[in-house]
Amino acid sequence: MSQRKRSKGLSSSQMTDGEEDCSPSQRDQPFQDQMNQKVSELVQFLLVKDQKKIPIRRADMLKTVGQKYKNYTEIVNRAGKTLQEVFGLQLMEIDTKLHTYILIDNLPRAEGEYLCK
Repeated sequence: MSQRKRSKGLSSSQMTDGEEDCSPSQRDQPFQDQMNQKVSELVQFLLVKDQKKIPIRRADMLKTVGQKYKNYTEIVNRAGKTLQEVFGLQLMEIDTKLHTYILIDNLPRAEGEYLCK
Protein backbone atom coordinates (compact mmCIF):
# COMPACT_ATOMS: atom_id res chain seq x y z
CA MET A 1 0.00 0.00 0.00
CA SER A 2 1.30 3.48 -0.79
CA GLN A 3 2.19 6.21 1.68
CA ARG A 4 -0.94 8.12 0.74
CA LYS A 5 -3.87 8.36 3.12
CA ARG A 6 -7.45 8.84 2.20
CA SER A 7 -9.94 10.33 4.60
CA LYS A 8 -13.68 9.97 4.28
CA GLY A 9 -15.10 12.58 1.98
CA LEU A 10 -11.77 13.66 0.40
CA SER A 11 -11.33 13.51 -3.34
CA SER A 12 -8.17 12.06 -4.83
CA SER A 13 -6.77 15.60 -5.31
CA GLN A 14 -7.11 16.24 -1.58
CA MET A 15 -5.18 13.15 -0.53
CA THR A 16 -2.13 13.82 1.60
CA ASP A 17 1.32 12.29 1.50
CA GLY A 18 2.76 10.90 4.73
CA GLU A 19 5.45 13.58 4.49
CA GLU A 20 2.85 16.36 4.56
CA ASP A 21 1.39 14.92 7.76
CA CYS A 22 4.50 15.75 9.75
CA SER A 23 4.41 18.64 12.17
CA PRO A 24 6.32 21.91 11.59
CA SER A 25 8.87 20.86 14.19
CA GLN A 26 9.63 17.70 12.20
CA ARG A 27 10.06 19.72 9.01
CA ASP A 28 12.49 22.04 10.84
CA GLN A 29 14.54 19.13 12.21
CA PRO A 30 17.24 19.17 9.46
CA PHE A 31 17.62 22.92 10.00
CA GLN A 32 17.90 22.44 13.78
CA ASP A 33 20.44 19.64 13.32
CA GLN A 34 22.53 21.86 11.09
CA MET A 35 22.20 24.75 13.55
CA ASN A 36 23.29 22.52 16.45
CA GLN A 37 26.26 21.33 14.38
CA LYS A 38 27.36 24.91 13.72
CA VAL A 39 26.95 25.81 17.40
CA SER A 40 29.11 22.81 18.36
CA GLU A 41 31.78 23.75 15.82
CA LEU A 42 31.86 27.32 17.10
CA VAL A 43 32.10 26.19 20.75
CA GLN A 44 35.04 23.94 19.87
CA PHE A 45 36.71 26.77 17.92
CA LEU A 46 36.28 29.17 20.85
CA LEU A 47 37.69 26.67 23.35
CA VAL A 48 40.78 26.06 21.20
CA LYS A 49 41.38 29.79 20.81
CA ASP A 50 40.97 30.26 24.57
CA GLN A 51 43.37 27.40 25.32
CA LYS A 52 45.99 29.03 23.10
CA LYS A 53 45.26 32.41 24.75
CA ILE A 54 44.52 33.99 21.38
CA PRO A 55 41.90 36.77 21.22
CA ILE A 56 38.95 35.74 19.09
CA ARG A 57 37.97 37.93 16.16
CA ARG A 58 34.44 38.11 14.83
CA ALA A 59 35.79 37.52 11.31
CA ASP A 60 37.30 34.22 12.48
CA MET A 61 33.99 33.19 14.04
CA LEU A 62 32.21 34.05 10.77
CA LYS A 63 34.63 31.80 8.89
CA THR A 64 33.94 28.97 11.33
CA VAL A 65 30.16 29.35 11.12
CA GLY A 66 30.15 30.02 7.39
CA GLN A 67 29.33 33.17 5.49
CA LYS A 68 26.06 31.79 4.10
CA TYR A 69 24.37 31.75 7.51
CA LYS A 70 22.10 34.72 8.02
CA ASN A 71 21.42 33.68 11.61
CA TYR A 72 25.03 34.17 12.72
CA THR A 73 23.99 36.08 15.84
CA GLU A 74 21.70 33.26 16.96
CA ILE A 75 24.53 30.75 16.53
CA VAL A 76 26.91 32.95 18.54
CA ASN A 77 24.30 33.46 21.27
CA ARG A 78 23.62 29.72 21.52
CA ALA A 79 27.38 29.00 21.60
CA GLY A 80 27.77 31.57 24.39
CA LYS A 81 24.93 29.97 26.32
CA THR A 82 26.51 26.52 25.89
CA LEU A 83 29.90 27.81 27.06
CA GLN A 84 28.23 29.33 30.12
CA GLU A 85 26.16 26.28 31.05
CA VAL A 86 28.71 23.56 30.31
CA PHE A 87 32.10 25.16 30.95
CA GLY A 88 31.30 28.18 33.13
CA LEU A 89 32.84 30.54 30.57
CA GLN A 90 31.44 33.81 29.32
CA LEU A 91 32.07 35.10 25.80
CA MET A 92 32.88 38.79 26.22
CA GLU A 93 33.63 41.42 23.59
CA ILE A 94 36.72 43.35 24.67
CA ASP A 95 37.05 45.66 21.66
CA THR A 96 33.88 46.92 20.01
CA LYS A 97 35.72 48.56 17.10
CA LEU A 98 37.80 45.52 16.15
CA HIS A 99 35.14 43.05 17.34
CA THR A 100 37.53 41.04 19.47
CA TYR A 101 36.31 38.57 22.08
CA ILE A 102 37.76 36.53 24.94
CA LEU A 103 36.41 33.82 27.22
CA ILE A 104 36.19 34.70 30.90
CA ASP A 105 35.86 32.18 33.74
CA ASN A 106 32.48 32.86 35.27
CA LEU A 107 32.40 30.20 37.99
CA PRO A 108 32.16 31.32 41.61
CA ARG A 109 35.42 31.18 43.54
CA ALA A 110 35.92 28.46 46.10
CA GLU A 111 36.49 29.94 49.53
CA GLY A 112 37.91 29.12 52.92
CA GLU A 113 38.26 25.63 54.28
CA TYR A 114 37.49 23.90 50.97
CA LEU A 115 40.81 25.05 49.57
CA CYS A 116 42.82 23.60 52.48
CA LYS A 117 41.56 20.02 52.34
